[in-house]
Amino acid sequence: MTGPDDLPCAECQGPLEYADDRFFCGNMECAALGIEVPVWRALKDADLAVPPVVGLPRPVHGGLPVPWVAPRTRVRTYWRALDAERLAAAHNGWRCQVCGEALPDEAWVLATPKGAVLQAALHEACMYLALKFCPHLTSGATRAAGRLVTREQLAADGRSLSQAMPSDPHFLQQWELAADHLAPEGANTGNDH
Repeated sequence: MTGPDDLPCAECQGPLEYADDRFFCGNMECAALGIEVPVWRALKDADLAVPPVVGLPRPVHGGLPVPWVAPRTRVRTYWRALDAERLAAAHNGWRCQVCGEALPDEAWVLATPKGAVLQAALHEACMYLALKFCPHLTSGATRAAGRLVTREQLAADGRSLSQAMPSDPHFLQQWELAADHLAPEGANTGNDH
């Protein structure tokens, strides 16, 4: 199984350490000592990242479908990490975060009761797949619900997506529902499947 010892520091080539879903160099003599390396970047730099598969059905790891934005190797999926390059591509290209395919004009987002969007938009079937297999999405803290939206009904940094800066792998936009698209608490928003 791929482990943290298999991923070298780009600066000193020593092994990266892995803790709390983060890689970092622990070499006291390295200029990169303690600097966090995102999982997607560490896998890419070590040439261990598996190329993304677009479409349905999704690749499966440990009985679970792997979202397009999840970084992985041939033997491991980093479930709690996101591939920021793919997520930026999903944001900027209006692509589904689960299957990676282009979205229609109206697509689904999973939003918290306060309107924060969890990552990017999805196809309806992909949304239900995510809700079925990812407990974080509907946990007490998140309580995400599906919302059918257009890009014009989303905002980032208080601006409509069309006026917001594009996402970049090193600066991902946090999407939110535009104020006029927030549903009242407890409204049925398509999350009953």
